[in-house]
Amino acid sequence: MNEYNGIILLALVGFAALAALLLVPVYRFLKREEKVAEAWTEDPYRPADESPEDDSTDGGGAPA
Repeated sequence: MNEYNGIILLALVGFAALAALLLVPVYRFLKREEKVAEAWTEDPYRPADESPEDDSTDGGGAPA
């Protein structure tokens, strides 16, 4: 059984490398699309009376 351990380990490492090679670009694409979708849609938790322009406050209170 000892002669097969190297082959098994090589197969596992190769499988993990192939999975990473194929899945990392898909993951990066989905993250990029998620950011585009967030920029495109409105925030569902923003109060209705607050417009997107109100985000430009100086952090204290009234808009600048």
